[in-house]
Amino acid sequence: MFIAAAIGAVAFLPSIVLNIALACGAPWGAYAMNAQHKVIPPELRKAFIVPTCLQFVALFVLLSAGGILPEIIPFLITRILAFFFALYVTFYTATVLFSTSYKERTVMGSFAVVSAVCFWIVAVGTLNF
Repeated sequence: MFIAAAIGAVAFLPSIVLNIALACGAPWGAYAMNAQHKVIPPELRKAFIVPTCLQFVALFVLLSAGGILPEIIPFLITRILAFFFALYVTFYTATVLFSTSYKERTVMGSFAVVSAVCFWIVAVGTLNF
């Protein structure tokens, strides 16, 4: 589980970095939202705040459930959140893989698939405790 959590965290970081960059106005729109915008318009940038915060929480839960970070929240809650975020990342992966943008599908899709697999490995691994 430790290795899956580490690999999943590294694979999940590009998604977090992309969301932060897009919220700040970086011209990386080809990798998100079906490449509708090269630069995300200012009125849409606020929409990246909640998913980015959720992804930070998911990253923390992954690392905590995987035994890399100390458990701050009770293990039962961590286990439930691990399954919740495994499902969340799976749906995120599906949206990325069905994107009409080639760059989003190939680049972000690769990271998303690895992340989803690692999230599920760690979530199922919490059942052994």
